[in-house]
Amino acid sequence: MMPQGFEWFIVAWYYGTSVIAPIVLFVLAVLVAVKYLRSGKNQPPAPQPAPTLASSVEADANREKLTRDLERARLEVDLADAGLTRRERTVLLATCEGMTLAALADDLGVSRSTVGTYSTRAYEKLGVSTREEAQAWLHSRSFAHGLADRGLTEAEVETALLAADGATTSDIAQRLVLSEAAVNSRLQQIYGKLGIHGRSELAALREASVSR
Repeated sequence: MMPQGFEWFIVAWYYGTSVIAPIVLFVLAVLVAVKYLRSGKNQPPAPQPAPTLASSVEADANREKLTRDLERARLEVDLADAGLTRRERTVLLATCEGMTLAALADDLGVSRSTVGTYSTRAYEKLGVSTREEAQAWLHSRSFAHGLADRGLTEAEVETALLAADGATTSDIAQRLVLSEAAVNSRLQQIYGKLGIHGRSELAALREASVSR
């Protein structure tokens, strides 16, 4: 039997509230969610605060300190390989950095003569006689580390050190038991890796490493 009169209103109200309204609300909720997600994707990222001068200076200082600490650790290894004891290494590095024997004796809690003994033994093991010669030995090792960091092999580092010291091709060939042609070929490989063109630039690189 078909609904009549007021019954039509009741039927329409029932379907509107129980069927159509939930569907409409669901569709509206989906549309709102999609719009929200799209607005979030299109929103530019929050700007990061620009580094301040103080933070940049501090970062540079930290990098320099790490570099110095790394190089000191490398020199410690080189000195240990040369046979220096821990105390001899400590004394040698400190004196080469300008610390006096008296100040070093106070710092270590030993007599000045004991520090002098450590220093003398360190010089003997390195084959040097003065602080200046010891400093030159350390600078040479630091330069060697820098060359290795730039991709030179151990043999190329040895050749580069001799060339930077002013050794001729003939001198290098005799020292390394190579032909002069082999030395020249190795030097060209060294220049290519370092981005330089000759011995003068190689010597300049060494001077720059000493002045740092």
